Amino acid sequence: MDRSQLRVQSFLKLVYFIDFEADLRPIDFSRIDREPYAGLSRTALVDVGCRKLRDTFSALFDPNAEHVVPISGGLDSRLILGALLELMPAQKLHTYTFGIPGTYDYDLGCLIAKHAGTKHLALPLDGISYHKAEMLDFARRSQRQAMLFYHPPVRELVQRYTDAVIWSGYVGDAVVGSHLHTPPSETLIEAKRIHIKNRSIVRSMRLHRCPDEDFLPFVGGGGLDPDVLTYDEQVLFAEAVRKFTAPLVLFDGFRYLTPLINSPWMDFNFSVPNRFREHEALMISIARKAFPKLFALPTKNSLGLGLGTPAPVIRALTLVNKARKLLHQFAPNRVRYPHILYNDYNEAIRTSPDVRGIVLDALADLRRRGLTPWLDLDAMVKRHMRRFRNHGDALIVLASLELVHQAGEAQA
Repeated sequence: MDRSQLRVQSFLKLVYFIDFEADLRPIDFSRIDREPYAGLSRTALVDVGCRKLRDTFSALFDPNAEHVVPISGGLDSRLILGALLELMPAQKLHTYTFGIPGTYDYDLGCLIAKHAGTKHLALPLDGISYHKAEMLDFARRSQRQAMLFYHPPVRELVQRYTDAVIWSGYVGDAVVGSHLHTPPSETLIEAKRIHIKNRSIVRSMRLHRCPDEDFLPFVGGGGLDPDVLTYDEQVLFAEAVRKFTAPLVLFDGFRYLTPLINSPWMDFNFSVPNRFREHEALMISIARKAFPKLFALPTKNSLGLGLGTPAPVIRALTLVNKARKLLHQFAPNRVRYPHILYNDYNEAIRTSPDVRGIVLDALADLRRRGLTPWLDLDAMVKRHMRRFRNHGDALIVLASLELVHQAGEAQA
């Protein structure tokens, strides 16, 4: 298989081009030092973590800048918000939330901002219009590496925040242990195989036809002792973080600060024993001590309830959400599925003229380009439009593949 075809195969499975070479936000692991924390108790580590967190933000904060925090229902953005509120009045701090009303990220993001008293901008995505020119613009801003449609309305941010500092929670969850494997991979090649096997963004069907082994020579990671950073995390940061998350989240045109990496906070979290990082437990304890009022409010991590909600309640609500997801497929306008992050593209492709037009035109161009001859694109669209299957995830990825090619051709 030649290099160009391997790139196509990797995008269809991984939703990034596996040979992407740029490192938009290099991460420095050289200051990981486990010795100072080896014998400390959880209580002592919480106290140290609070200091490291405040040290991080004090060093980065510019009192003369305009500061913006994208706020969601998760924990990273709330951690950043809490730290900044110790350094500046809420009335001068900008926050924004984008998403679908009735979902965790949108509703809880707005709730947190209201509680904090920030200058908040809510951007509901269920009423915005989509334009091909804006999709091509984002493709260029994201190094022609990212899946499209899964980004904020950039035109709104350009109008307001191009001169501001945007405090991004970029990969903060990975730093505090969200991707720890139990047990960890024993070898680097095992970690690489697990990454390729488990990373499948499209669930409705198999788009690619390339064996996983063909990807392995291009999978990054390694160079560190696994006692310093597990093989699984080394691969995570070299692959999904560098090749997917960075282009998608840190897109061109804005000034970002990423306090949760390359900082005293990151060095501390990677240096503590991994048993404290499992399920992000140490970070949660630090956050609840440092900012008790903010972290007493509901979170996405607890399915819209507070941190510390009993496990049986969470399990019951998980079952309720599974039922909501099923009902949402049949009655999307009546039943909300709270885990939707951006838009319901299964339904948007069927009912939104602008989304449908962009996607179907891109698929027609992709068919003429001849990159995916093994896929029957017409049959896929028919199944989706007639509601025999939900192929929205596949159609968005295929449309993205074509549009990133068009963006590259326009720049050539």
